[in-house]
Amino acid sequence: MDISNAQSVPPEPPIGSDPHSGTQEDSEAPTAAPSHDVRLCGICEKSPPKYKCPRCYLPYCSVACNKIHRENHPPDPTPAPKPSPPPTVPATETIALEESNDDSGTHQSDHRFGTLERSKELQYLFKKYPRLPKQLLDIHAATLPPPSEKSRIPASLLKDLPESSNSWDRDKAMASGKEALRKARGAKGVDGEALREYSELVLHLTKDKVNNR
Repeated sequence: MDISNAQSVPPEPPIGSDPHSGTQEDSEAPTAAPSHDVRLCGICEKSPPKYKCPRCYLPYCSVACNKIHRENHPPDPTPAPKPSPPPTVPATETIALEESNDDSGTHQSDHRFGTLERSKELQYLFKKYPRLPKQLLDIHAATLPPPSEKSRIPASLLKDLPESSNSWDRDKAMASGKEALRKARGAKGVDGEALREYSELVLHLTKDKVNNR
């Protein structure tokens, strides 16, 4: 047996090992992705930052960099405007008077109308009939005093005119509002249906409020 030839044969790898795998020194470690240096300006990446954007907190070093950032900054989302609450109380008072025909104690019953603003049933009704708030405004407008004839007369001539006895008062306002309400509830189609449902709900809620006192 030739001993020199036996020594030149490399040893066989252990069972289960990968003969093509290299040593730990031969394997290359994965290259880390370059990251932005937080110690530099986020715009020019040259100078140390002095300020931060109040919206996204990006650091920047100068007014010039801030100007560039603002021009490319996405706008802030515009908050959705809150819908104004429908004018429930004026028309509600008219409806209550229409049914009761009693004007004497209405100034003491304003506490009943506060519950309407928190009524889920009433809010559902406004969603069901989108024109209902406009209808209530029209009824409320009927309770307001009409434009005065004197408003078209020069002030220098008003002193020579007698005082008008046909002044607008609460009784006239409520009578006008009741008439507008009767016409609106008697209308055909969706508008009349909306006012009739509204009237029934208002009377139901206000009567429950009185009975629970």
